[in-house]
Amino acid sequence: MATVLERVREVVVKQLKVNADEVKPEANLIDDLRADSLDIVDLTIAIEEAFADDAEFEIRDEDAENIHTVQDILDFLATQGIS
Repeated sequence: MATVLERVREVVVKQLKVNADEVKPEANLIDDLRADSLDIVDLTIAIEEAFADDAEFEIRDEDAENIHTVQDILDFLATQGIS
């Protein structure tokens, strides 16, 4: 079974079209992974879909505003009971 980080990495790689080795917890989505605001919206939707079977949740706009790094995604998922 893949870890949450591995699953998040898979989604980020697919959405942002980056190399998997670039997707580390400390990677900043905008500065390091070259995402723009539309990419971030698409990424949040993809995260919701990828983890829909684990827990029912929605990444609200105010939550998305606090997501800057891959670790922020992992931390958010942990608050939803996904770890």
